[in-house]
Amino acid sequence: MLPLWIFSEGDQLRGLGHLSRCSAYAAAWRQQGGTVHWVVDGDDLANAMLKEEYVNWDNWQQQPISPQQAVAIVDSYSASLTTLQSIAASFVRVIYLDDTERLDYPEGMVIHASPGTPGNKCGAALWQWGPGWQPLRPPFWSVPARTRVPERIERILIIMGGTDVRDLTPGLVTWLRQHCPEVELDVVIREHDPRLSGCRQHHRLEASQMAALMCRCDLAISSAGQVTYELARCGLPGILVGVADNQASQLAGWCGPDAFLPGGWWHDAGLLSRLEQELARLAAPDERTRRAHRLQALMAGNGTLEALSWLDQR
Repeated sequence: MLPLWIFSEGDQLRGLGHLSRCSAYAAAWRQQGGTVHWVVDGDDLANAMLKEEYVNWDNWQQQPISPQQAVAIVDSYSASLTTLQSIAASFVRVIYLDDTERLDYPEGMVIHASPGTPGNKCGAALWQWGPGWQPLRPPFWSVPARTRVPERIERILIIMGGTDVRDLTPGLVTWLRQHCPEVELDVVIREHDPRLSGCRQHHRLEASQMAALMCRCDLAISSAGQVTYELARCGLPGILVGVADNQASQLAGWCGPDAFLPGGWWHDAGLLSRLEQELARLAAPDERTRRAHRLQALMAGNGTLEALSWLDQR
């Protein structure tokens, strides 16, 4: 099979969501015997995340693209149409990951995994819509159906993205300790934080560890980023908080009567009141059971392998 090149970006400010979901494609491509070459505009945080990968650290959007006998994946919120056209002309096949329907993409395939009504796009690319197309890391492919839903909420997972850009986690832990003192708290955060007391901290989890943790918890309070898809695959109901403008479509698409509940935006004055209201709604076990089953149904199939099968066509 042809080599796979991944063009992406990630750092403390922009977060690591692009790199996380692209790592799912990288792992699956290697599983099938292919080689992977990354080209990333990033910082030391991104470097630490991709320390086992072969990476060219470069502001690739400002550089000429050399033709390659290879296939490519592009995951970027800022790459211009001109840059994407150059990549399309330089590689055999190209997949573009899109969350905001921001461009009429050049020849290739666009994956828009956010839930919601499919759009009507122009341009030369083929579009694939819906959560089933989201790239998931291999340990999430075989997550079992959620069958155990306890009478009361016993464990809450707090995960505000790879970098917690709004520093929400300490405040949420303090509030939950006061509001739900009997509940165990599991917090996923990049580095140890001495401000977090009365909870279990988890750092730099591998995909298998993350999947196992999500399956052990009963409810999540999460940012509305790429981790949403992994929560849904594990059937972990919860409350989503928007922490970046590009998460608006995630909040709108994922939150509803049968999926996640909306916590609103990180800067809302009534954020904690909203969380209290939604936690009360999720206290009923049948409510959590119904939402868990619906979330897992939305993530049925394996869009990771389907996308790579398209890339590998000869």
